[in-house]
Amino acid sequence: MNTADGNSIRNILNSYSLTETKDWRKADIIFLVTCSIRQQAEDKVSGWGIKSQNKDFNDKTVILTGCMAQRYDRENNQISEKYKKTLLRKHPWITHIINIKEIDQLPKILNIDDSDQINTQSINYDINNKYQGLFSTSHGCDNFCSYCIVPYARGELINLPKKQILENINNFISNDGKIVTLLGQNVNSWEDESRNFIDLLKEVEKIDGEFWINFLSSHPKDFSNELIDLITTHEKFLKHCNIAVQSGSDRILNLMNRRYKAQTFIDICDQIKAKDPLFRITTDAIVGFPTETDDDFNKTINLVKKCEVEMVYIGKYSQRKGTVASKMTDNVSLSIKKKREKILRECVNEIRERKHKQLLNKSIPVLMIEPNKGISYYNHEVITEKKYKPGKIYNLEVNGYSRSGLKC
Repeated sequence: MNTADGNSIRNILNSYSLTETKDWRKADIIFLVTCSIRQQAEDKVSGWGIKSQNKDFNDKTVILTGCMAQRYDRENNQISEKYKKTLLRKHPWITHIINIKEIDQLPKILNIDDSDQINTQSINYDINNKYQGLFSTSHGCDNFCSYCIVPYARGELINLPKKQILENINNFISNDGKIVTLLGQNVNSWEDESRNFIDLLKEVEKIDGEFWINFLSSHPKDFSNELIDLITTHEKFLKHCNIAVQSGSDRILNLMNRRYKAQTFIDICDQIKAKDPLFRITTDAIVGFPTETDDDFNKTINLVKKCEVEMVYIGKYSQRKGTVASKMTDNVSLSIKKKREKILRECVNEIRERKHKQLLNKSIPVLMIEPNKGISYYNHEVITEKKYKPGKIYNLEVNGYSRSGLKC
């Protein structure tokens, strides 16, 4: 989602003939697209400003946006002015703080002349590269997981209109787009005028063209049997899904306010694997949540093994001021958190290598995004010995593998 936010900014400014530079010291305008999921992420922004000399900011516009740029007064659904003033006082080198939802106001904020606009269509969708598009379906979140700052940083859940999402995707596909990734803090909870996430996916699926569909991040509590059937049996869907479990312990899940049990995640995985044994499942997990015992952690390990999870985005728990969990005693030491992170990572690496090995000598569809680099139908990174035309899908035989991906 940070990538999508960054691309939104890039696309808007590109449409006004502004040129991006890799050296921020040569830039007239600097954007800090920030994350607030952990305190460490915010500390990096502060550190960057302190490390840089004041003279580096002479005559520069420095814009802070993303999660760090806002704390919502949810009662009034607006950014806290008190928080904004505190940020500016703490970081005097920042010239503007902008809510990412208001990023389309950038030209006005920067006093860019509308007559300089050369390409209004470039704002319609966000891309990783020409072939991979990122499409936000919502802003904010109403889940209130006890460890998470997002509901306070991004505000209440606002679902984007179906018409807007589909127009952006149609535009992307008509410009040779090949992978459509729908984004949301809880993407599978999307609704619009009695239409749900399944309805949206079916509308995307109807669009003419050769392309694949993916989405993240999905929540186990909203993962229906109909969604399982759709992604496993319909050919336009990548055979991969990231389903954020966070913990294999029901006790910890309850403290996290996740509103499902570990068995819910296991049942989802079992149903998916029953329909397609090669389907790749990845997840998110937090180690060292307050009061997490060895037994709690071992339940996470057992869940990962049972479900053959091939990748885990691991977060070592850290307190976030303003969340419910910040009031809990953080009684798991950093050394234990690091040890559990290492054990979980090694467990997942073993599973991933074993699953990659099972694909040896098998032919799988691969979308080439560079002459020697592609993405498989199961969302692996693929490196090829021969060169292929980017933007085309080929059936290639797997002849090697590593932890990071496949070789064809």
